[in-house]
Amino acid sequence: MDIPKDLPDLDQLLALYDQAAQDLLKVALSDGHFSTWNPEEVVWPASGTVAQPLGLEGLRQRARLITTIYEGIPPRRDSRLAEAHQRYTRALPSYHQANCVYLQLRRQFLARGAGNERDFLQLYQAVYLEALGREDPFPLDAGEAALVHVRVARAPLAHGQAVAEKLQKDVEVDDPRLDETYTCERNGRETAPTLRQALRQLAEEVVDFLAAGEHLAIRYNTFSNFIWLGIAIWKVITEVELLAVALEGKVRQAWCDKLRFYARLGQGMLLKFLQAHQEDPAQIKPKEYWYGQQYSYLTRDMIDLTSELVAGANRLRGQAGASCELPAVELPPLLRNQVSGRFLEYPHVGPSAKLPGWQRYWRLWRWIGLFRRGLRRKLQIQRAGLEEQARLEAAWENNSEWAVRSLELFGVEVRVVIDPHFAAVAKELELAKGGHKIIFFPTHQSLLDHPVMYQVLRSPELMAAMGWPKPVPCTQLARARLMEPAVVRFGKHRFSLIGVDAQQADRLLEEVDGYVILEHSQDTGNPTQRFAKLLEKRPGVVYGAGTTAAFALQCLPIQHGLFAQLPQDIVIIPMAFRGIHALWPKCPKGNLDLSPGLVEVVVSPPMLGETTLLPRKRALRTQLEPATLFQAVHIAALLNPEPRP
Repeated sequence: MDIPKDLPDLDQLLALYDQAAQDLLKVALSDGHFSTWNPEEVVWPASGTVAQPLGLEGLRQRARLITTIYEGIPPRRDSRLAEAHQRYTRALPSYHQANCVYLQLRRQFLARGAGNERDFLQLYQAVYLEALGREDPFPLDAGEAALVHVRVARAPLAHGQAVAEKLQKDVEVDDPRLDETYTCERNGRETAPTLRQALRQLAEEVVDFLAAGEHLAIRYNTFSNFIWLGIAIWKVITEVELLAVALEGKVRQAWCDKLRFYARLGQGMLLKFLQAHQEDPAQIKPKEYWYGQQYSYLTRDMIDLTSELVAGANRLRGQAGASCELPAVELPPLLRNQVSGRFLEYPHVGPSAKLPGWQRYWRLWRWIGLFRRGLRRKLQIQRAGLEEQARLEAAWENNSEWAVRSLELFGVEVRVVIDPHFAAVAKELELAKGGHKIIFFPTHQSLLDHPVMYQVLRSPELMAAMGWPKPVPCTQLARARLMEPAVVRFGKHRFSLIGVDAQQADRLLEEVDGYVILEHSQDTGNPTQRFAKLLEKRPGVVYGAGTTAAFALQCLPIQHGLFAQLPQDIVIIPMAFRGIHALWPKCPKGNLDLSPGLVEVVVSPPMLGETTLLPRKRALRTQLEPATLFQAVHIAALLNPEPRP
């Protein structure tokens, strides 16, 4: 476990912790958690100082406060997510229909010689900004308003409305071409509105879906990524601190002090966790964790520390015997993946068996062998001097073979499910004819995502949906040093288990596979811009969440800055890998608990960048609402919205 190096001194930490706790208690009070309490009792007992710490009675009061919130979170999460999901599912069909209408109108516009594709996009964006800037405040209840006030949530469309107000001043909406009559087909019925009327209706439908997606994703981030995980860890830390004080004089003082030290470490992590969620998500480069792998590492370390605290506290309690009246500290069900409610993993996916330790290690060693053989083949391709297309096809076949053998080795079955709306959008888009800039946008919850992705891209189901006669090599925007975990150290020496170091592996990915590495691209320009250029030649794959998840329900936000570098005319195809996290969990750190099982990949319908991304302006470098919408599409497909006992 990594210990943060920038924690404040202990008295300062305790003061910050107390202030944050009291602020969050006010939010809980607004949300009705303490409806049966006297409001004057909802006060966080101060920690005091190192010299004069809080006593046993104050710690008991803390435990009562935290337990009250903890018990009220699951039903509130269920009701809030159910409400948001209903709004999302109502808006979903109209959004896909709007994309189809957009394509119909654009074909007619071009056939009439009214202008080119860029002219049509500009007309649409003028109307889109009107819809985005509409005065349609999203209703927030008292609890959500309090969460917005402490900056751990935001109101849907709040950022987009500000952007629209800023950009509308420079947009012309009185173009005479908007008053010409066009034909639209919706659900088998043909109408003849003006272009302005048709664009206004589809823009409203896009904005409705944008708002509904933001609503779902914001609630999920708030009630799953932040509140449910945070309160589960907070409850353990509070109970461990109480137990450590209650055991004083009953076990060795040094052991009590050590337990309190690790509880303090947990409090420091919780402050970092809160700071991450209070960060402005519209910023391009976060100051803390929210869009980077550091956030995932922080949550993983919090979970690991919590597990260690529970084990250590209960061992110490056992040594005290009958003299300790406090009950054992329990690891919360969320951290054991034994919860009930909505938006949990589907029951039919995930592990099918638990392997004994020797089998897991044997399979991992064989997997290393697959890596080594694949890299030797990659070096042969590099030395062969093939033309670009032949090199890419050879590399793609090599990677596909590695993926198939990896999944066979681990006993992972991949089932591909194409969303029913996919065919209608693909038909209007004429996807089978090619010529589109396509990005596949999978979830990212496991180290097994990459072999599963190769399997999906060569699956008969996806090729039929895309209209491909054979698998198509894709480029990928990848993080640098992906192979760093395969490097082991012996003193001052480093040794790669797979035969090449992380830097050489990055070079091979670029030079042989045609990928773009975010930090080590040989192009002197922006790697993301280079990736965007490659989309003109072949489809791309982007893991927009940026890193693997730390626990089963962690669905991380999409990095919105990415879309400021991509062309407006991209076609985005989200994919959700159901059940994959449980096959190789990220916690504890260095975990090798691999299991065979089923991954169900749900391929969502194509989403048009032209209708959905905010207008490209030099001053506009964020695409917060569209990125949040893409996360909502992941959430809605990844997890089961129905109650699970």
